[in-house]
Amino acid sequence: MEDLAMLNEFKAFKTEPFLYGVCYYPEHWDESLWDDDFRRIKATGMNVVRLGESAWNIWEPEEGVYFFELFDRAIQLCRKYDLKVILGTPSYAPPAWLTEKYPEVLRADFKGNLMQHGSRRHNNYTSSVYLDLCKKIVMALIEHYKDHTSVLGWQIDNEFNCHMDVSFAESDHFAFRQWCMDKYGQLDALNDAWGTRFWAQTYTDWGQVYLPRSTVTYHNPGHLLDFYRFTSDATIAFAKLQYDIIKDRNSAQFVTHNGLFENIDNYKLTEQSLDFMSFDSYPAFGLMWRKDLPLHFRDRIYGMRLSRVRGMSAKFLILEQQAGAGGQSGSILQPHIKDYMHYTPKPGQMRLWSWQSIAHGADGILFFRWRTCTVGSETLWHGLNDYGNQANRRLDEAAKLGEELKQLGPLLVESSCQASAALLYDYDNDSNCKIEGYIGPNLWRSEEAIYQSLSERHILTDQISNQCLERPEFLSRYKLLFYANAQLLNEEDVIGLKHYVENGGTLVLGPRSGYKDRNNRCYMLPFPGIVKELAGIEVEEFTMVDEDEPIYMEFQLQKKKVLAPVFNEVIKLLSDDSTIIAKYSNGYYSGLPAVVSTPLGKGKVIYFGAFFTMENTNMLLDSLEIKDPISVWAEVPAEIEVIPRVSKNGEFAIFLNYMNKPMCITLHKSLKNLLTDEWLLGELKIVAYGVLVLQISSVLEDRFRAG
Repeated sequence: MEDLAMLNEFKAFKTEPFLYGVCYYPEHWDESLWDDDFRRIKATGMNVVRLGESAWNIWEPEEGVYFFELFDRAIQLCRKYDLKVILGTPSYAPPAWLTEKYPEVLRADFKGNLMQHGSRRHNNYTSSVYLDLCKKIVMALIEHYKDHTSVLGWQIDNEFNCHMDVSFAESDHFAFRQWCMDKYGQLDALNDAWGTRFWAQTYTDWGQVYLPRSTVTYHNPGHLLDFYRFTSDATIAFAKLQYDIIKDRNSAQFVTHNGLFENIDNYKLTEQSLDFMSFDSYPAFGLMWRKDLPLHFRDRIYGMRLSRVRGMSAKFLILEQQAGAGGQSGSILQPHIKDYMHYTPKPGQMRLWSWQSIAHGADGILFFRWRTCTVGSETLWHGLNDYGNQANRRLDEAAKLGEELKQLGPLLVESSCQASAALLYDYDNDSNCKIEGYIGPNLWRSEEAIYQSLSERHILTDQISNQCLERPEFLSRYKLLFYANAQLLNEEDVIGLKHYVENGGTLVLGPRSGYKDRNNRCYMLPFPGIVKELAGIEVEEFTMVDEDEPIYMEFQLQKKKVLAPVFNEVIKLLSDDSTIIAKYSNGYYSGLPAVVSTPLGKGKVIYFGAFFTMENTNMLLDSLEIKDPISVWAEVPAEIEVIPRVSKNGEFAIFLNYMNKPMCITLHKSLKNLLTDEWLLGELKIVAYGVLVLQISSVLEDRFRAG
């Protein structure tokens, strides 16, 4: 059995029992409904509700006047039915009295248009007035509820940067200027970092420094990178303000947030401003908007987002789990957005998606929401109950899940995910994908292709921040590490990567690695820049690939040709110990190296000269002799996701069928079905959208082997 220490365990959610519940909005319903609602919530097998994150107008109906009675009565009913409470701070939806009196708190778009009252998320994070008002409401809430035995913890704000992930209000420009002054100290340092010699952009006074503004043509990439960093830091500081207020008054009540959204370094947010990260899981978005993926992976791709949460907090909460068809309306006057409505989850899908979250590390699930709202922009966002409040199959499914969690909850909370592969990412490079729009989306698709390839081999994969390079004990658990988007690197990054490889790891770098520094300036070095010595190669030629003239690479082991899309680098070997894994098979660089492996210490570095696809990643994994780890005891098709969780008492695996038909698996060993207590052997079927949980003990002693 492997070391059971959890990834980032100091930022992991810790609970007993497993939390199972629902988001409830007493302010939306006549009080005559409350008692029966909480009674039925308890009868569904639930033990927790989330309250209050959207109710600033209730908590503080006028400035400085606080009203707790409505929620006090609701929480008293929760206590009656032995339901614990997670309270939300309401700072994402300021009331009309606030924004009308203090318009300086409003968010502004790139053109300076203020986002007015009438929706949500219309505040900025930098207005001193808004920060003060947020401080007061959070202080009032924690002072009132800090000793309440029903309150487990707090969700601060709600979905940072949802809908709009930038702001250009006047206070934002001033805050950015101060952020730059704190970061650089001297204007000369800023000018050097941004490369303002180009196009006569040099700044001679701090008063000339603003967030990016309307210009004739392309913005300065260094300026843009700092804009994204500032946007993240402003969000994190806003969270830290609330975190400190709560923890100073009751350190026992946890503080979390429901991510993940854009323009936030979520790893840094977790480290500095949360006890652990949480997530809102709506896989139906994948079914609706990811038609580019095969049917079985459109909702399964949400496992990739869950793997990123797991890299921040090994154990976490799902504060909003899909309970029905989601949707929003009211966009008629806003051409940049559109109304939508998901497909209703088919029988079994809601439970499947819940087990997906659990399998990937969630130790708590709260459905959004108990009952579909009858007013507002989310009347299309369906909860467990429909408008009519009658019994339905989704409630039945929730009750079935409640029984399963009552049975397996103790096993789940004492176990954790133990991945053997990881995708390395970092906020700078993610931001640079947006800055370099000609190539950025392809980098994200590359990372998805890697994740899908590993997932379909049943290899559990974490996503971890490059800040883990400073903590070698984090990286040592992984036998295989992909860093597909590593354009911006510094010497410290390279040292961390080298340490990982020398100690036995296999590192895979993608094209364009290491050619820029952390200020978005190109090194005066041949590709691959600062990782040349680490990778043991040099790039002789590089080019974008014309879609009308596709380029292929042939893997030497399989003698099979697959696409080498988007961008190609022709590799020159610098070490006699390096081996060619694949060569280009057409174009003017036909026959030249495309993928090269170079040994270093106890490990190796793979340099991959093209963007990743499912096909070429699979060829690479085959070349490295990385096999399906469960093949020694079962035959399971790629369409079935298999995720092991490990505890001191052994190991179990969760099988998830995302297909709309039964799928066959074959067990070579007799294994116990933990949901039914049956022993299973040989061929069996997992029903459409079905879940199977098998006790496998120490069968998976070797996760996979990297040749």
